[in-house]
Amino acid sequence: RMNLGILISFICIIARNSWMQTPDGYGMINGELVLTDWFSAIINPSFPYRFMHMLVAALVSTACFILGISAWFLLKQRHVSFARFNLRNAVFTIALLAPLQFIIGDLHGLNTKEYQPLKIAAIEGLWETTKGAPLVLFGIPNSEKEVNHASVEIPKLGSLILTHASDGEIIGLKDYAKKDRPNITVIFYSFRIMVGVGLWLTLLGLVGA
Repeated sequence: RMNLGILISFICIIARNSWMQTPDGYGMINGELVLTDWFSAIINPSFPYRFMHMLVAALVSTACFILGISAWFLLKQRHVSFARFNLRNAVFTIALLAPLQFIIGDLHGLNTKEYQPLKIAAIEGLWETTKGAPLVLFGIPNSEKEVNHASVEIPKLGSLILTHASDGEIIGLKDYAKKDRPNITVIFYSFRIMVGVGLWLTLLGLVGA
């Protein structure tokens, strides 16, 4: 019963957040926002990708928590058989789900490019609309001068990831008014931290397995 309650709460939270990103199932009637299709509002364009992305993230986080407790028990030589069993299951869960998260993330990225191209431009740190855009591994975004300082890039890889074509076009930040842009620095760095954690967990799972 508790797990069912958690799942329902999880769905409601993700559905609401997804609707804020990719709203659907609504109309403007007499100047007011009115729900016209409950199902479309809940299962909006980004909901399936956000749901799976967060569900896998929750499972991997739980596996890491169990892994840490089990390792501590083994170091202390307490509840050894119990700790070994749980450590083994946690490691294999991470080894299976962490790489899967990159596949889900790729699909989510394609969805975001379609519905929120400005967010993708901020994530990529891409100022100019570019065909064959590079992947910016690292840089220091300067929103005032609209450039990246100390940028480290891999040519064409950004387009290859986001369009699955090396010469695919990605819309740049300069195509949007400055007042409409999000905080570029926060989005740029937080995305790279997320990917870095994902790579570290994948390595942890594979080596551990």
